[in-house]
Amino acid sequence: MTVLADLRRPGIATHFARVLTLRAAELGVPEERLLGAVRLNRRLLEEDRVRISPVQLGALMRTVWRELDDELMGLGAGAHRFGTFALMARQMVDSATLGEALRYSVRFFNLTSPALRWQLSESPHCQLALRLVEPERDREHLLEEFMLLVLHRFCNWLVGERMPLRLTDFAFEPPPHRGEYRLMFPGQLRYRRPISAITVDAAWLEAPVIRSRHDLRRYLQVLPDEWFIKQIFDGSVSARVLRALAEHSAALNLDELARSWHVSSRTLHRQLKREGNSFRRLREQYRRERAETLLLEDSCAVGEVARALAMTEPAFSRAFKQWTGMSPLAYRRARRR
Repeated sequence: MTVLADLRRPGIATHFARVLTLRAAELGVPEERLLGAVRLNRRLLEEDRVRISPVQLGALMRTVWRELDDELMGLGAGAHRFGTFALMARQMVDSATLGEALRYSVRFFNLTSPALRWQLSESPHCQLALRLVEPERDREHLLEEFMLLVLHRFCNWLVGERMPLRLTDFAFEPPPHRGEYRLMFPGQLRYRRPISAITVDAAWLEAPVIRSRHDLRRYLQVLPDEWFIKQIFDGSVSARVLRALAEHSAALNLDELARSWHVSSRTLHRQLKREGNSFRRLREQYRRERAETLLLEDSCAVGEVARALAMTEPAFSRAFKQWTGMSPLAYRRARRR
């Protein structure tokens, strides 16, 4: 049974990987190739308690893109050949403002895509709305969710800031996995709307595009993983916290870090909250990602992983099972298979 996400645990619900694997298998991609990409077996993929990493979901999506030569993953009325997004992004990054970039993206998709119809409204707020030509192909709404997420996160990257969402509308009923939307689309959510859309303040249309084609080349190399990771931009307080955790092997606590930065812990907490983060969440994110990396090294015992994260072995094993639904050793065996 599908349940609402437990957002206290890092990672991504297996729901998205299940839907993607099922659709690609229906279109002829061997399931073992898909499960090999996500490094899970069928039993774990069906387990709702398991949460996968952005890297796992990204690897699965890249496999589907290449196998089907379709960045719409077989969920649209016709394909976007592999490289379509990169072609559009190169023009967007040359724009002077975000408004100019969005106007180009809407024209690009509406001229070239057999599957997507975008609408851009600029007043009183900036609303980017999406309609699928054949929505029946996207039974679980994965494509609709994905395209809204991608456009919002790519726009954030273009201007180098997180644009708060005023509203996110969905033209469908609340899905069983709607708990995930609190991470994907933070802000007010509305269902059963005439059209699916994201809305931000109109002032963002005048925001300058600060990225270059050189930046874009590096960005494209880490797609689609980058779209599934909570965005933390260089210069932000959250980015500084993650660097501090890496330097001290996650041994820091909030009070110690605040003292080293000559601010109060309350001030640091408020600064992180403004960015939609918390010290606890960032430390947990760092610990999980570091643990997953270390567990794939044959020479690294579970106790060594725990010590590298400034945790006792029992505390680490309990935390890791909360994060992934598996013990560290079971996770290592599953990833190897």
